[in-house]
Parts: sequence; C-alpha cells; structure tokens
Amino acid sequence: MNKITFAVDFETFYSKECSIKTLGPLGYFSHALFDAYMVSVVGDNGYTFVGHPKDFDWAMLENNIVLAHNASFDETLYLYGESCGWWPKVDYHKWHCTADMCAYLALPRNLKGAVEDTFGVSLEKTTRDNMLNKNWHEMDEDFKAEVTEYALKDSEWCLKLWQEHSSKWPKFERDISRLNRDIVQRGMPVNADLIKEARESVSAQLFETEKAIPWNGDRPLLSRKAFDEECIKNNIEPPASLAQTDLDAQDWIRRHGKKYHWVAAVTNWRRINSFKKKLASFDMATMGDGRYYGGMMYFGAHTGRFSGSGGNLNLQNLPRDVMFGVNMRNIIEPPKGRKLVVVDLSQIEVRTLSWLAGDTEMLAKIAESDDIYEVFAIQFGLWSEDRGSLKVEDPLLRHVVKAGTLGSGYGSGPDKVASMYDIELEEAENLVSTYRRTMKKVTALWRKLKSDMRGAYNTNSELSHELPSGSTLSYGKLKMSRSSRGMQYVGFPRRHGKKTATKIWHGLQAENLAQKLARDIFCFHMLEIDKAGHDIILHVHDEVVVECDESEAERVLADVIRIMSIPPDWISDIPLASEGKILDRYQK
Repeated sequence: MNKITFAVDFETFYSKECSIKTLGPLGYFSHALFDAYMVSVVGDNGYTFVGHPKDFDWAMLENNIVLAHNASFDETLYLYGESCGWWPKVDYHKWHCTADMCAYLALPRNLKGAVEDTFGVSLEKTTRDNMLNKNWHEMDEDFKAEVTEYALKDSEWCLKLWQEHSSKWPKFERDISRLNRDIVQRGMPVNADLIKEARESVSAQLFETEKAIPWNGDRPLLSRKAFDEECIKNNIEPPASLAQTDLDAQDWIRRHGKKYHWVAAVTNWRRINSFKKKLASFDMATMGDGRYYGGMMYFGAHTGRFSGSGGNLNLQNLPRDVMFGVNMRNIIEPPKGRKLVVVDLSQIEVRTLSWLAGDTEMLAKIAESDDIYEVFAIQFGLWSEDRGSLKVEDPLLRHVVKAGTLGSGYGSGPDKVASMYDIELEEAENLVSTYRRTMKKVTALWRKLKSDMRGAYNTNSELSHELPSGSTLSYGKLKMSRSSRGMQYVGFPRRHGKKTATKIWHGLQAENLAQKLARDIFCFHMLEIDKAGHDIILHVHDEVVVECDESEAERVLADVIRIMSIPPDWISDIPLASEGKILDRYQK
C-alpha cells in the first residue's frame, strides 16, 4: 500500500522572552508563555487541515511520511507535545526535513528562498514578523484569517519542494539528516552547578573589565571615538585598527596594554562578553533533567560539514582550552554511573588527500605503520626505520613533520606554514620544498585542479567535482578578477543557497575535496555507530562522542574504534585508523 506524504507546520507564540533562539527547543516549548495554537497539514492525496492541534486527527499520520521545513523544530515540538499529552502518539514512517534537503541541493535553507529559487514565486513573510508577541486569542478576526492562510501556504510549499527535489536527495544523506536530529533530541548531559559557577565568575570578570574603561557609563563601551579620545588624552597615537586579525593592531595593544589597563580592558571586553553569552546559552537550554538541548545544523558548510544552528553557542567550535578560568568543554559531563566515549578518525584529511591524489604507494605505507607522520618523515628523508619510533625518539622532529605535512598538502607557502604551526621560517621553507619534491602525486593533483579551473572557465561551465560517495562539490561558473597578484579565478560556491564570491585556486580545491570526502566517511561511520546501538550525543568534524553506562565503557570504546577503522564499501581501499578514550568530562 502506497504511503501518503503529509507536510506539517506548527504556528506558535514567540516573544523576546519566549524564544527558541535563546532558550533552545525544549526550553522554548516548556516556557510558561509558550503556546502551539495552530498546525497546518497538507497531504499529497489532496487532504488539507489548518486549525488547533487538538482538532487534528493525528492518526492520519500513522505509518505515513511526514515532512516539515525545519523538522528540528516541528518534529521536536511534536515529540515534546506528545510526551506532555498535548496530542496523541503516532508511529509515523519517516519524518523528513525539506530545509536539510534544500541545503544539500545548494538551495536556500529558508522556505522563502527555496521556493523563489525553485518556482520563481516570492512568498510574503511579513505575517510571521507581525505574529511577534501575539497570542491567538488576542488576534482580531482579520489577522487570524491571515495567519491561517499563511500557515496553510507554508505546508503547501513544503510539500511542493519535496515533490520537486526529493529524488535528488540520496537515502544516505536523508539518514544523516535524520540521525543528526536524533542526536540533538537526545540532549547532552551537563554539570549545571559548573555552569552556574562559571557564569558567576565570568560576570565578575566582565564587571571588573568595565570598571577599567574610563568612559564607562558615559559612552558605549566599544565606542571607537571614545577610545581615540582617550588615546590622545594620554599622548598615544590611536591605532588604525583594533582587529584581532590585524598584526599591527595586536602589536600596538601589546606595547600599550601593560601601562594603560583600559587598552587591554577594551580589547578584552568583547571576548569576555561573548564568552558570557555562550555560558548563558548553555544554561538557558539546559532542562530539569540535567541535559542541554541545543542544535547542530546538517550541511551547514559548502563541504557538507555540520555547523552551529545559530545563537551564541556553536557546538562545532567550542574553545579548546581554558578561557577566563573556565573550560567550557568540561561542562559536558555525564551523571554518576555514566561515561563519555570519545573517538576520532586519525589524520583523516591526510589520508583522504593521498587517496584523491591516487598515491597508492603512500597509502600502502600508511596502512602498515602505527604512526602516519613517521611515514612522512621517512618519505622526506628525515628519518629511517632503524632509528626506532619517531614519536619516542624525536617528538620535536615529529611536530615539524606534522606541520609540513598538514600545511603543505593544500599548497600553502612557507610563511603560512611557519605561522600556522609555530615553527621557524627556515624549517618551513625546507619542509614545503621537500613536500613538493617528494609528494609527486599530490602536486600532480594540484596541476589537474588547475587544468579543471581553466577548462571550466574557457567553456563557461560550472567547476564541479564528483566524489566516490556520489556527492558533488561545486563552485559554480568561474569569473576572472584582477588582484595585487595578477588575474585570479573567482567562483561562487553556495552556502544555504547564497552565492559567495570566493577566490578559487588549486590549494582551496584540494582542501575542500579532502574535507568533503572526510565528512562523507565520518557520516557513514556515525550511521554504523547508531546501527550498533550506541547513543551519540555530539559530533565535531571527525570526532564522535557517545554516552554509555560505566560498566559498558570499555566495550563501547572498542566497538566504536572498530567501526571507525573500517572504510565504506564505496572507498574500500583507503586505510583508516581511529583512536579514543573514556572520559568523565568532555575535553580536547
């Protein structure tokens, strides 16, 4: 019997105080002001409904396919409401996210943009903006009719997008989209007391920082005019910039920050305040069960990697080290009797780059070695097997070789390698030169990527690359642009459907391809880990975090390492390795 496909869209009360952006999904749904006052449902059998959720026959969804444009909201709300008894439990067949589908297809993630790109129809979204601070019972009849029509149209267009594009969204990617929502809905265990202590400590530091700024209370703390006037008052020439990425600015701050504490205070205030907001996000989205319910966005980057879902806290980019006396990663802590199992793919991008270059000889050496950087040290003529383990005998040389391998593989020059990995410029020059001389397959890949750029530009066709997983990396049609270094290619890769003018060169393509292939392999492993019955609570690039009972931790660690050391069938000849540990608190 054919399954019916239903598009579902909830309309809910929202305000500055009661908002998913600050509270996270469950914090929003459980807020005292929250109200899910409308649901619209449109089926591919011609059925339509719009009204209060209690009046909908939820049994219609039983064993059928459900869609939502942003299922991380609508499905999560359905599951939360079902647990609260707001509506009955339904065993639907699958719930798909058309926003994720659009992201995969390089269409805008938002419904308005996706519909306009696909059908050339411009949707009116002012209704949603006008719903701010309005409860259903407070709306007049005209606005109620407007909201009703708006909700129904959203479901209709969601269904049309699915009918138009679903055949182009592979099952593998649908499954990853589904799993990512499962992980977010599972939540992460956190130490609420540690969050409270951290917030108090950072707030105190922020207060002290503000006190050190002379114009505090009179002018905005980050007023550039007030800053320059204070410089002149102290006979200091104001800097042209205060940007953290500006080397001259950072040198100016170092020279004057020790004598004039307000200089350091101004530059630190933004960082401390940003950190304070991250802690607040952790706190507000943590529920009474001691779990944080945030978000991770499927296909958030051009390469398909995941990204943060908006707001102040990006789980894909938590600080690696202690900041302002707080280790934010340590906040993720399982309760007594539970453990975290953290496993990552070892040197995955080095492996994927070698595979893309067709360097079977290097891949064979990697497969036989316990230390990939010892393999490269030998390749570079800097080490030999008879000298023993590089990691044990000369860890400093290993660090240098690692820097050269990672930095040089994407075409970086000596200056960049030296600055990125904190090694001497002369060492970087030798490493880059040695890499380019000995890694002939990689340099051949660079030449091919250069040729691909010329070909795409000369034929006015899109520059795209297909990967063994079946996915494609596209840069759109190229243009030429003049720069200080001469003429260069400019591409227009899409992120959430937005074209972004980007300088395209062989190193960027090599990096993007290696990262995308690594992402596809990692996603395959996440699905396998899930099939094995392990509860993933977080994933970051090539690292997965599983929560389990303490008594099962050793077995789970061994099983996840085993799974992540086996390549997918579609790239069975790439040698993989993984390593992991059992933790009481998350850490790098």
